[in-house]
Amino acid sequence: MNAARQKSYFVDEEKHFLRTLLYFDIFDYPLTVDEIARYSTAASSFSILPTLDNLVSQKILYQFQNFYTVQNDPKLVPRRMKGNALAEKKMKTAKFFTHIVSLFPFVRAVMLSGSISKGYMDDKSDIDYFIITAENRLWLVRTALALFRRVFLFNSGKSLCTNYFIDTKNLEIKDKNIFTAIEFNTLEPMIGSSVIEDFRSANQWAVSYLPNLRFKKTVINDKNHRIKTLFERILSFQAFDRFNLWLMNKTISYWKRRYGSELDPNDFEVAFRSTIGVSKSHPQFFQKRILARHSLKIREFEIQHGIDLSS
Repeated sequence: MNAARQKSYFVDEEKHFLRTLLYFDIFDYPLTVDEIARYSTAASSFSILPTLDNLVSQKILYQFQNFYTVQNDPKLVPRRMKGNALAEKKMKTAKFFTHIVSLFPFVRAVMLSGSISKGYMDDKSDIDYFIITAENRLWLVRTALALFRRVFLFNSGKSLCTNYFIDTKNLEIKDKNIFTAIEFNTLEPMIGSSVIEDFRSANQWAVSYLPNLRFKKTVINDKNHRIKTLFERILSFQAFDRFNLWLMNKTISYWKRRYGSELDPNDFEVAFRSTIGVSKSHPQFFQKRILARHSLKIREFEIQHGIDLSS
């Protein structure tokens, strides 16, 4: 099929599916039919299988077992299955540390993020946690968890990587793009079901990127802990409001000294977004890197196949 015919052949649904597969191809991660529908930027109320089969017949896509990919590489499937198995195995560790985190005063909800929330891990992967705290206590929680990791885990983030916190008054994610939408959609709820529902309600913007958005259910039931409640009463005095603010300022100053020269000011603002109710510390600025790679993959794919994937 010549390039001109290919350009006219591609309809909106196919473009959306290809853009989705190209996004996950950044991670060498083939998708099932259900996953393509879930992460597609087009609403899908119909069977997408015939569309995918058409793309496979044109060698635009490749199918190996029940997985689809833009790469003609069957080794991607055993690689994915191995990573899926490791992520499942690591869930036991994740549940254990989720319970530990939930015991800290002012922790209101815990979700898994990063690779484990997508059901895939390799030997280099950390277990990442997205934590929601009570208002005006985020930096107390963050500092306490950092000290816990330093003392009891020798500062290793393999089992407890806590790099994103928000509080109950700052539930809306400020950065809105396909990367943050997918990260939001794949968060694995662990504890704090009512707070997590509020969090989801505050981020309905994600539906504009992922109209087939479906959420996972909370894994662990919420429980009240008497000792935690007692510590929260002790730490509820106004003096700890000032201490919380002091911890924020000290942490931001440290990040600026350590990473300020590696990122321009605008990038630093996003990668280390820090307010009284938000703490994000992403030194590698993964968001920017992934969005740039996605755009590049789309352009390269368009040139390779003589097609236009713009909506």
